[in-house]
Amino acid sequence: MSKRFLGLIATGILLLAAIAPVPAAAEELNISSMNYAASFPNSLSFTLKATAPVEIVDARLHYQVQRQGFAEVFNEVIVKVAPATDVSLSYSLNLRRVGGLPPGVVIDYWWTLYDAGGREYVTEVNKLTFNDERYQWRALSEGLVTLYWYNGSDSFAGQLMATAQQALDKLENDTGARLSEPVNIYIYDSAQSLQGSMVFPQEWTGGVAFTNFNTIAIGIETSSLTWGKRAIVHELAHVVTNQVTANPYNSIPTWLNEGLSMYAEGPLDALYVVFYNSARDQQSLISVRSLTSPFSADPALAYLSYAESYHVVKYLIDTYGQDKMSRFLDQFAEGASADGALEAVYGFDLEGLDAEWQEYAYNAVPDRFQSAVIWTPWLVLLIVLVSGASVIIAVWLFYPRMVRVERVDQ
Repeated sequence: MSKRFLGLIATGILLLAAIAPVPAAAEELNISSMNYAASFPNSLSFTLKATAPVEIVDARLHYQVQRQGFAEVFNEVIVKVAPATDVSLSYSLNLRRVGGLPPGVVIDYWWTLYDAGGREYVTEVNKLTFNDERYQWRALSEGLVTLYWYNGSDSFAGQLMATAQQALDKLENDTGARLSEPVNIYIYDSAQSLQGSMVFPQEWTGGVAFTNFNTIAIGIETSSLTWGKRAIVHELAHVVTNQVTANPYNSIPTWLNEGLSMYAEGPLDALYVVFYNSARDQQSLISVRSLTSPFSADPALAYLSYAESYHVVKYLIDTYGQDKMSRFLDQFAEGASADGALEAVYGFDLEGLDAEWQEYAYNAVPDRFQSAVIWTPWLVLLIVLVSGASVIIAVWLFYPRMVRVERVDQ
């Protein structure tokens, strides 16, 4: 037998060895189940059953909540494991400890196991949608907006959707701001039902905008459609504003954020007009720089702050136009400060804006009421007094639809 033939045989054996399948079953992790169980809104439980060729001595659960952001962030949890080749693992995520999540949020999750020999096993990534399954949701979609509801007719949902679309058109026409990512709106049948979908809700909560999740949840009774329309517009404007101005450096001033949402609603409600006109008459309007920070918890100052924010935004749009407002918002997306954005687009800083706007405000014709408030004699008497907390208490007694909506930046 020639040396050349022997060499060919040897080469063939090596090739066969190279392409022959290696029995993987005895070397790899065998997963028999990988599941989750949801209890909205309070908890999520994850389980894994697996078999490995060598004892598993370490286990980690990883999960990543899909949200708007500028960095890839995931959570890792060390899960207790008794060393064994067959493991049954579980972990319960208590959402009451982390602040809760909105309905419909998508979560990626996977496991990493380590055996006694130091080998790492990583499972495939699974997805789950954390839904509020207590209700049978129906869905209505138009453009980038999907509205979910379970109580009320198709006409009820259709009117809310039409209002949302009109608000988006107004925002784009007047400010240049528009949606770039899909938004989900969940309509609960009451404020109480909404609060049942939240962890640690405030008793006055009537709606929440989870801006970084592009999700809105509002409690709207079918008999309170007018209030519901305004609430949807206000919170949808917050989501649009967040999408347009989001950046990793800072947030936009409160007067701009709330002012855009108030502006999107249309003419101020009568209660805001009362507080605004009172401060205007007393020459006691709050400075624009003071409105850059979160608003006061004092009810009277809060009403005034919202009303002023509306007027400042309206003044910028009416005086300088849509193009400059659009460029102003773009400045924030690039990380500019309030002063820097104003100077770049309008040529003045916060003090300059305050001086120009207040001069205009004190000389302008006062607003007229633009509200469907039922003006009972008691309400008229108490509002005329305009005496701080007593007025607000009266408002809650005689104007029950004054339920607050929140904005949550998670």
